[in-house]
Amino acid sequence: MKYKLTFNLLPGEVWYGANINDGYKLPITEMSKTKTDTRYISSYNQASTLWLSSKGRYIWSDSGYLVKWNHSKVICTSKKSEIKLYTGYNNLRDAYLAASKAHFPFDGRLPNKMMFRTPQYCTWIHLATNQNDDDIIDFAKGILDAGMTAGELIIDDGWQTDFGEWEFHPDKFKDPKAMIDKLHKMGFKVILWICPFVAPTVKDYSFMIKNQMLVRNRFGKIACRTWWNGKHPLLDLSNPKSVEWFKATADRLMNDYGVDGFKQDAGDAYFYKDTDRTFRNSVDANEQSYLWAETAREYEFNELRACFKGGGWGVTQRLADKTHSWDKNGLNTLIPNALLQGLCGYPYSCPDMIGGGEISSFKHKNADTFSIDKDETEFDIELLIRWCQCSALMPMMQYSFAIWKMKNSTARNACISCAEIHKKYSDIIISLAENAAKTGEPIIRSLDYQYPNQGYEKVNDMFMLGENILVAPVLKKGNRHKTLRLPNGKWRCVHNETDYIGGQIITVDAPLDVLPIFEKNTN
Repeated sequence: MKYKLTFNLLPGEVWYGANINDGYKLPITEMSKTKTDTRYISSYNQASTLWLSSKGRYIWSDSGYLVKWNHSKVICTSKKSEIKLYTGYNNLRDAYLAASKAHFPFDGRLPNKMMFRTPQYCTWIHLATNQNDDDIIDFAKGILDAGMTAGELIIDDGWQTDFGEWEFHPDKFKDPKAMIDKLHKMGFKVILWICPFVAPTVKDYSFMIKNQMLVRNRFGKIACRTWWNGKHPLLDLSNPKSVEWFKATADRLMNDYGVDGFKQDAGDAYFYKDTDRTFRNSVDANEQSYLWAETAREYEFNELRACFKGGGWGVTQRLADKTHSWDKNGLNTLIPNALLQGLCGYPYSCPDMIGGGEISSFKHKNADTFSIDKDETEFDIELLIRWCQCSALMPMMQYSFAIWKMKNSTARNACISCAEIHKKYSDIIISLAENAAKTGEPIIRSLDYQYPNQGYEKVNDMFMLGENILVAPVLKKGNRHKTLRLPNGKWRCVHNETDYIGGQIITVDAPLDVLPIFEKNTN
């Protein structure tokens, strides 16, 4: 059966939704001629079947669908489930809250508050796959020696003996429990990178084959899928035994070593196929991604990068790895993509690693190892600083490249000061996170969401933290000022202590050590 929905855009109407990694391309307008496809999620981040309108309408389907945007005409088609247009709401905010309540009500849970209160630290850019106990302890000591606060510490890919053999590699870790105990005494919580791929050489492989725990291709053979670490089989999460095995593995790591949670990577829908043979019939690629992400709900320290229709869950959703750049693959995607996360029901946003999480940006092109072999002078110091500032008042901020250890004092001081800004506002961020768990309201919001009908539909270079804090980072290289139009009301610029009346365009100085923040006078 084929399902179809056709309608026309209203005058001045714009739309947001679907693939988080494409947030910077939005909104869809009357001028757009493009298509979006969630039938098979091929993007490198979260996704949803929700589309929201600035005029108080929304589209929803229980399965993915194709949307053709042809100027004012919209055509949605699917072979999986009905697609509906819901109307009658006042604005973007009302449409989102109605959609959230109807289709992905929030579960009342949120990640551990430490993840919001203090910066997170990931070993990926610093160590790549060369994870080992000595360097991890040194990494943690460097954080504290710089005067920064201990937080969640993520031990990334390379700690394990193999994929699916989730044991600390004995050549890299002399005593992993002692290492984790030491990190705990230093004030850190420890989470481990993990994925759904399984190497055929691991000890449980025969058990998995016998119990139909691995995805099979359309011919009934074990499916080996190419990913960034080679080519491997992967868990079939439609089989309860696979879920039990994963949970038992996670529990063992927590009980035996004191691990606090997991960074659950991969799980992208594009590693599966709709034609795969699965333990439970009619489980498509999108649902396999959903099932992998769902296991993260077990842990209060959690992180996902890929997710399909997981709106309303108390799970951290990180933006996809960014390049060390100002362009559409780097800094300038953070705000629009993070705002779209909130509009798709993923408010607990982590805006990727500061400076970029794409490790190729930190290597020379001819490097033959995964070590960070660029000298610090080869990095864009201004970009690092503006990235710190852009992340400072997002729900979470995550460091990986050790800016706090750089010889460049300007970069080092900016890194530390932005962490302090985040801590200063952390009570507000946590309060907004607690509210999100109850109401679904995003933590950071677009100006059109918070101030509808004031002409902010296409503004994506600043954001609201809750209702009364406007954050306006500098996102263009060389700029030492920020020009913006304040929403209606009375506002105070935090750094220059100047009062402004909203509704007008202003320009404020924003030297390299300044993040423009405006607080609304609610009296």
